[in-house]
Amino acid sequence: MMSLTRTQGSKILLRTIHPSFSRTFLLPLRHYHEDGSKDIKTLEDLVKLKSLDGVDPELIKNLIYERTKEMDVKNELDMLKKFTKEEKSTHDSPLKKFTRPLWVVLLMSSSVYLGCHYLWWRLEYVEREKELMEQVETLENELNTLLATKPNQLELEAQSDPKSQPFYKRWFSR
Repeated sequence: MMSLTRTQGSKILLRTIHPSFSRTFLLPLRHYHEDGSKDIKTLEDLVKLKSLDGVDPELIKNLIYERTKEMDVKNELDMLKKFTKEEKSTHDSPLKKFTRPLWVVLLMSSSVYLGCHYLWWRLEYVEREKELMEQVETLENELNTLLATKPNQLELEAQSDPKSQPFYKRWFSR
């Protein structure tokens, strides 16, 4: 008859107590080397051993399985953190995506507005200047016509009314 190691005995005991336990889900609490000298719980404990000759292959398989599970869980957590970071950045970014284009549109539209306003003001200024020049010309013509008729009227008034002349003209004219 074959002798059972402590780990094999505990597995058989657990299966007899509860038959639903399977080998893949069964994680023994303590694993012993055949000589019983060391307590093997992790892969690091296996590395410390000089040889794996006396170690149960099922134990090595379970330890590797546990370690890969831990690594998978760690990778999944890292991936979930990355996804939450990306999701946060996508939720925050719609406003950030449009701020620069909005500034560009605002600056362009204001510069176009100012340019058009300057052109409109310049055209209005030129038009007003033309109107005022026409008005000045008409007033100058009117003034010239009035001045052309005015000396005749002044001479007539001076001859008709001597008191309207200044005193020095009256003294020297006689």
